[in-house]
Amino acid sequence: MSTLKPVVSAAQARDEVRDYIAQELGVEPDTIQTRVAFNRELPWVDARMHHCFLVEWADATGRDGVALAGPYTHNFFEFTRADAYQLGAQNAWRQQLINLYAGCELVVQARLTQAFTDTPDPTRLAIIKQTLEERTNWRIGVNVSLREFLRFGVDEYYIFNGSWIWNPHYRYSHLKGFIPYGEKTLMELPKGDFLPVKNFSPFEAIPPLGEDGAYPGELVSFIMVKNNQILETRALDLYARTLMNQVALFYALGREHGPFKIDLPEQA
Repeated sequence: MSTLKPVVSAAQARDEVRDYIAQELGVEPDTIQTRVAFNRELPWVDARMHHCFLVEWADATGRDGVALAGPYTHNFFEFTRADAYQLGAQNAWRQQLINLYAGCELVVQARLTQAFTDTPDPTRLAIIKQTLEERTNWRIGVNVSLREFLRFGVDEYYIFNGSWIWNPHYRYSHLKGFIPYGEKTLMELPKGDFLPVKNFSPFEAIPPLGEDGAYPGELVSFIMVKNNQILETRALDLYARTLMNQVALFYALGREHGPFKIDLPEQA
């Protein structure tokens, strides 16, 4: 992340990203090509309006990506340009990256200004993990472990590794949601430290345990919890969720608190 003064023109943004990427990759600036893909004055986390530039870049070896310049400059080295385009239609992938841009700033801001930002209360953490793994719920978290924690103001964000499996004692109603078939709701799980899971929709009849020993469920990689509430990620397709898995905390903060909002109509 660059801390240079904010850029205010497309030409400055191209130069800033070019120099930033060159420094990060250890190459000469003139080997980096840049192009502004989005340019808008938008409200920032300090409640002020700032210019925001989304800049695509590529180097002579074929490496590429999308960076953002504005209040600060940042590049998501986790994503190539092709990856970014898979985050949605033209304005959708731009919005996702801008949300991540804001989320990154919010995380850094919290860590610089709050004591014990990354230290969860062990009792509360145990209760949340136990709730995710509760075997009488319609879905049960398995292979759950804490990956990241951040206290942002009065809110706490938990990013867990894990997957969901569906409880066969529940059925789905379009009117009432997931409801139990009868009084029995406890799903018996085999003993073991790791439960294999394979993707399956909970909105269809749940098949029996497969011959491979895998339970039907959803391989989500990460589970986001804000305080005691699960932040759903089902709206993301599998490819986008795989990408967001790499920056899940930024995604959570940016989605919840990100100030930027692209309101341009979708373009073909």
